[in-house]
Amino acid sequence: MRLYLDHDVDVACAARLLRLGHDVLTTRAVGRTESLDEQQLVFATQEGRVFLTHNRRDFRSLHYQWTEEGRRHSGIIISSHLLLDELERRFLRLLATYTEADMQGRLIPLHEFR
Repeated sequence: MRLYLDHDVDVACAARLLRLGHDVLTTRAVGRTESLDEQQLVFATQEGRVFLTHNRRDFRSLHYQWTEEGRRHSGIIISSHLLLDELERRFLRLLATYTEADMQGRLIPLHEFR
């Protein structure tokens, strides 16, 4: 899965996801840590990447706004801050359920994959 990790996601998470074979970009790596939330989502969409963030409230609102406007993103995964092992475990469960194509236009709360 092609992923884009928000600045609030531990950079160690990116390293783990890379080891699992995922194509991962971080906001830090592309110099976008100061970009507004919508700009981050636009970038992820243009790059065809699923966006992973801990900023649950703002990205939930942004998802519903885009849906109302008929705009489609590449997918948003929202998660509370978790220990790295737990984040990875839940993410692997998500991957067993959804493909990258399934993620198109969806907002997926990672807490559903406990």
